Amino acid sequence: METTTTTADTAAEIGDAAGAVTDAVGDAAAAILPDQIWDNIVDFFYGSVLGGFLGKVLLIALTILVMLVAVKITNRLFHRVTDHMKSVNKSGATLAAFLRYPILFLIYFAAFAIIVSSIPPINAAMNKLLAAGGVLAVVFGLAGQEALGSVAAGVMILAFRPFVIGDVVNVVSEGVTGTVEEITLRHTVLRTIENKRVIIPNSTMNTSVVENADYGDKKVCLTMDVGITYESDLDRALAILADEVARHPDYLDRRTEEDKEKGVPLVTVRVNELADSAVVLRALLWGKDNGTAFAMRAELLRRIKNRFDAEGIGLAYPHLVVEMTGGKR
Repeated sequence: METTTTTADTAAEIGDAAGAVTDAVGDAAAAILPDQIWDNIVDFFYGSVLGGFLGKVLLIALTILVMLVAVKITNRLFHRVTDHMKSVNKSGATLAAFLRYPILFLIYFAAFAIIVSSIPPINAAMNKLLAAGGVLAVVFGLAGQEALGSVAAGVMILAFRPFVIGDVVNVVSEGVTGTVEEITLRHTVLRTIENKRVIIPNSTMNTSVVENADYGDKKVCLTMDVGITYESDLDRALAILADEVARHPDYLDRRTEEDKEKGVPLVTVRVNELADSAVVLRALLWGKDNGTAFAMRAELLRRIKNRFDAEGIGLAYPHLVVEMTGGKR
């Protein structure tokens, strides 16, 4: 009941503010227009039913116009700020994108309160509805429990910042990977590598295990497995693999000066598995970020295939050898 009364008081205060603004505009117009013309205008709008109706229509139309202009300016301003902050401070961009929605809500709520207060029948009905707000609060609270939980989770995400706009994240429980494009009051928008948007409620994002490739250190290490035949020269294949990775311009040398003095190799390559049909070699690929490492891995697979073909190293593929005994099939 207390919350309902507060909402009703807020709406009433906005209506009173609108009336004060209207009176101020009237005083300004009275100072400009001649007394006789102004008196005729006042008599028309306050002294006749038609004038009162037209006055309320004009107030509503002006309120809607101001609301639309304010919404457009707010959206444009916050979009510009967000786009600018993405290249400067991604945390600031996240905050700016998030704050846009409470401000838009206040604009819409103020316009709604002014319009309702200017229409007596609707104003009276709303007052009666708000007076019985105890039951409504329970009904809306139960119906909107999940939505309110997402809003609270959005505030938690904004406060603790496990991810921000521009981060590449993997929501492990949902099996979704993408770049964080937007964080709203209710949900988070991820842009996948296929340029599709995945909308996940903030309550899910707040409770799920999220793998963030940009949290802290942005450097990424990918594994690249290549299977060769058992008949191939293993040592030569390892040397070719290490050489191709080292020659790639996007490969990141992570060795310290001490490591270099000890002779630690530039690229780590090992025999990872002796599988049924292949000897599996593994190389560790270090890149400055997730996108660079992914593109480097794809390019290296092409280079290694061509180099193995030229060097006579056979790439393995699954096959079966069937031996028949007894001369029968």
